[in-house]
This record gives sequence, C-alpha cells and structure tokens, in this order.
Amino acid sequence: MMNDPKISAADRMLEAAGPLFADRPFDAVSTREIAKAADVNLSAISYHFDNKEGLYRAIFEKIVADLKPIRVSFGLFLHTKMGAAGDDRAALAQIVVKFVSDLLDSVMSPDNPRWRMRLMTREIQQPTECFDIVMNGHINVMHDLIGILVAKSLEEPEGSDNVRLVTHSILIMALQYALNETLVKARLGWTDIGPVEIIKIKNSLTLMILRILNLEAHSDTGLEG
Repeated sequence: MMNDPKISAADRMLEAAGPLFADRPFDAVSTREIAKAADVNLSAISYHFDNKEGLYRAIFEKIVADLKPIRVSFGLFLHTKMGAAGDDRAALAQIVVKFVSDLLDSVMSPDNPRWRMRLMTREIQQPTECFDIVMNGHINVMHDLIGILVAKSLEEPEGSDNVRLVTHSILIMALQYALNETLVKARLGWTDIGPVEIIKIKNSLTLMILRILNLEAHSDTGLEG
C-alpha cells in the first residue's frame, strides 16, 4: 500500500508514477497527480529526484536493476548448457525448450507488473533520454545472450544481421503474450490465462522457435502436457 510507513517516500513515488507513465505520455502525467497517488507532498518529487524528468529516469533505473536476476540467471544457464552441448543439436534443442519455458514463466508471472513492460515498450516506441538506459541496461544484454544460442543453432556469426533479426523476433513473440493478454484471451475464448493456458502457449511457441532455429528434427520436444 502506498501509505505503508515501511515503504520510503521515494519508493512510493516510483511505484505510483510507473503505471501512470506506462499508460500516458510523459507530458500528460502531472507531478501533482504523482504526489497524490504516492501519498506524498508535492515537494517530495524535487527533494528526491530533482524534477519529474529525474523521477522518470529513476523508474527505468529501478526496472533495469529489478531485472538483473533474470539477466544473471539466464546468462549462467546459457553459458553452462552451451558449453556442455557443444555441437550436439539435440542438446541445443533442449536448451531452447528450457529457455522458452523459463522466459514465458518470467513474463507471464503475476509478480511481473505489466506496467513495466508497457513503459519499456513506450520508451522504445517513443524514445527519450531513457532509451539508452533500457537498451544498455537490459535489452542489449538479453539480445546478445539469446543471440549466442541463435547463432549456434543457425550456424551463423553472432553479429550477423540475420541472427540479430531472428533474436529480435523470438523475444517479441514471447513478450507479446504478456503485453496482449486481453487480445489473446479474446481470440482463444479464454476467460483467464492460468497454468493450463500457459502450457498451451509454451508448447506452441516452443515448436515455432525450434522450427525457426532448424532444431525441430533434433528434439523430442519435451513439451508440457
């Protein structure tokens, strides 16, 4: 709760302002509205962040920091498994299966506030000075890591245009399920996206990615059922 005394005023402003900026352009969100939502004095924004721009920047810095465990965990998993797999394409296929499952668990988790994804998407589509924070702090890291797997699977250089484009497509396919949950439910006739529905999404996406990476023939799928 925003008035929880255990949460600092700065953190309350970060949590209150994030969803507001995610749903509306920067100029459409007033400092007064932020202060009210965070249950702080208007002067608290300038005290903690200098101005609204500073608060906006701090939100992205916090998002990137909060996502660090995902980057570290995936990096360790990938380097360990890739080293063990060598040129074994069946092993590469199993890495893909595990990667897709973990990625979807991460983005679809109720512990992952959807406003963070919407805000990052807004920043990418309508860049401000925070674009570099998002790119250098998170997106480039994840792209480069996934690019290692893509390059190995396609037997192409990591820095090639095709590897980077395929990597981008894979990430977008996974993220869109969390960004467009209402659309997915409407098209599938689902009332909710729970464990059963997530398994269906995982299985479908995993098969698509295995095909894209020319690994389908080398996989016993390991899909969930």
